[in-house]
Amino acid sequence: MTTETLLFNPERHIALEGTQNIRDLGGYPTEDGKQTKWGKYYRADSLHQVSHREHAFLQKERGIHTVIDLRMSMEGKYRKEDKARYDFYNIPLLDPATFTTKMPKTLVEMYILMLETSKPKFKQIMDIFLENKGNPVLFHCRVGKDRTGVLAAILLDLAGVPRDIIVKDYALTGEYKKITDEELHHRPPLMSRNQFKAMLSCEPAYMEAFLDYLYKEYGSAADFLKVIGLKEEEITALRDDFIEEV
Repeated sequence: MTTETLLFNPERHIALEGTQNIRDLGGYPTEDGKQTKWGKYYRADSLHQVSHREHAFLQKERGIHTVIDLRMSMEGKYRKEDKARYDFYNIPLLDPATFTTKMPKTLVEMYILMLETSKPKFKQIMDIFLENKGNPVLFHCRVGKDRTGVLAAILLDLAGVPRDIIVKDYALTGEYKKITDEELHHRPPLMSRNQFKAMLSCEPAYMEAFLDYLYKEYGSAADFLKVIGLKEEEITALRDDFIEEV
């Protein structure tokens, strides 16, 4: 099976009104001949504009009852009744206070800053994953690319998915979240159109550089999880819960 076939498996992308980038992380091969488990982890863009009907679909058809929102509060709020449907956690992976001491100039710098300044939050997320062994979990940010992409990369590397597939899964957001002129028009002050477009894009080189840093500084995702406080048996449990026989 080709990588393109893996990426565009019809089971992967979930098309729902109000969101564009919900993807199942299942079906990717691992280095030891297994594959990531379908229906275990879903990466997504924001769900706060999804209708009641679509939320019901995610619960009934996909069995998703746990949602982790990686956004800051000003990025959009769920309706109370939709939020109440889930075991819901809001764990922002970017803290605006961090930017008062170091403002990232590129996406790669932002990913590294996130990794280095949000260790307690990554630990909190992994604890939620451990509490939900055997059950689906959906995690998302605004676009489903940066914060979601870093977390997805950690999970995929932990499972033993080859580096090139991790990179391509990251870049797959570009197929579902097109950069529009309207978005570019609302760029931040003092940022050029080209700079903002680069921040909105998901070039493979961005994830390549992030993985270079992860491997150089920590060795692997599993080693990073040790640093943030997970025990060996917990790391093994996380991996075992995310892989299955082909």
